[in-house]
Amino acid sequence: MPTSSEPASFHWHHLATGLSWADFSGGLTSAGTRWTFPSKGSVWLWLNAEGNGLVWGNKDRFILKPGMYALTGGGAPADWACLRYPGSHSLAALVIEPRWLKSRLGDGLHHPEMAAWLSKECPVAFCGLMGVWENELFDALSEIPTGASPQKLIAEAKILQWAAIRLFQTTASTSAPTFCTTIRERNPVQRALAHLRAHMNEPLDLSALAKQVGIAPHYLSRKVRSETGKTLQRHLRHLRIERACEQLSSGTANITETALDVGYQSLSHFAKAFREETGVSPRDWLTR
Repeated sequence: MPTSSEPASFHWHHLATGLSWADFSGGLTSAGTRWTFPSKGSVWLWLNAEGNGLVWGNKDRFILKPGMYALTGGGAPADWACLRYPGSHSLAALVIEPRWLKSRLGDGLHHPEMAAWLSKECPVAFCGLMGVWENELFDALSEIPTGASPQKLIAEAKILQWAAIRLFQTTASTSAPTFCTTIRERNPVQRALAHLRAHMNEPLDLSALAKQVGIAPHYLSRKVRSETGKTLQRHLRHLRIERACEQLSSGTANITETALDVGYQSLSHFAKAFREETGVSPRDWLTR
């Protein structure tokens, strides 16, 4: 298990061979609290549901605002620091060893950084907005300490689902339906969100979406709002900016190309949406 200078603050759990995770929750009142963890060649998935903080290594640094995630580590064993600012926090750190990923997914990953890590043990450094897969994984991990032993199996299944979505993407800009969007889902809300993800570069057409899902437009709109706390338009904005963050971080396109690719015809509208979702401008995201 990884160790820290203040182990009582991070609660570590064994999940499977080559797979462990820590949860950190509660309030901090000090000026800033820092922990240091050795990566030992593993990749860390940081899921930041609440609170503000930083994660940094020898070369890379990520600002983690609420609703953001980061992938760090890999390569030669090195220390990564985690700094949390005063306030309420809810953070999960999943530690994935190469042997676990190879045993579950093999060597055929399409994500370039993760494939390089598996084959050459290269470092991994990436961050983005938490989407439905990260949120579902966070919820599954959060239920382990208070749930029965089957919760571990459910959590590992969610990790595999997350890996199938995130690590098998051929390019950051692909708009084709992914693995889980092809699974037949009975819940109309989940079907609607899956359709939005697959067609995020298109304008929201509530009537057409409701027809695709099979319920009345006004009922779909109300049901999405009641079950998720967000409107369909807000979900679409989040999905677009989530994809934009991935594309800008991968270096496959500039700001203008990214805006057009995720469905924005106006750079000013794209910049406004980006700032509202991430707290920074697209240019600041690139330079960071």
